[in-house]
Amino acid sequence: MDLSDFTFSSLNNDDILDSFDCEDNEINEFLIEDSKNFQSEKITNTYLFKESHKIAAFFSISNDCLNDLGYENSIWNKLHRKIKLPNEKRIRQYPAVKIARLGIDKKFKGNGLSHQLLDFIKGWTFIEHKPACRLLILDAYNQPIQLSTYQKNDFIFLLDSDKEEKHRFMYFDLTRLE
Repeated sequence: MDLSDFTFSSLNNDDILDSFDCEDNEINEFLIEDSKNFQSEKITNTYLFKESHKIAAFFSISNDCLNDLGYENSIWNKLHRKIKLPNEKRIRQYPAVKIARLGIDKKFKGNGLSHQLLDFIKGWTFIEHKPACRLLILDAYNQPIQLSTYQKNDFIFLLDSDKEEKHRFMYFDLTRLE
């Protein structure tokens, strides 16, 4: 199964969402109950992959930034070196796109769609969406399956201090696609 087997579109008010089930209540509730409101309020934009009217996968993104506020100086300096951010005129904030939510319906799991979806988001953000941003960031569930999926898709942990938290902060440097 391939993402190209599905139609890709932006969420609209006519989309029927209540049959989506990715087996995660928080993700399901976001799509079914919050996504349309978040989109109309310009908090996130949600995009769907559908087979007929059935949602196979979705992702929601928002503008964000990675900044040194709240990080100790050594962490910020390590990030600068790790992703080779310009040293001459360091800025305190780097534009980013945040993957706010994503999910794959349970009927379509196990076909490699999660990897395809992350690759799609990277390419689409960098090539089609064309925001002025350097990083794709996310707060991953601190669960082995989710973390492994993101790591296999070249997302890197920003911090070690969040190892015991509910979420782990990860990033992908979009310049790697050049």
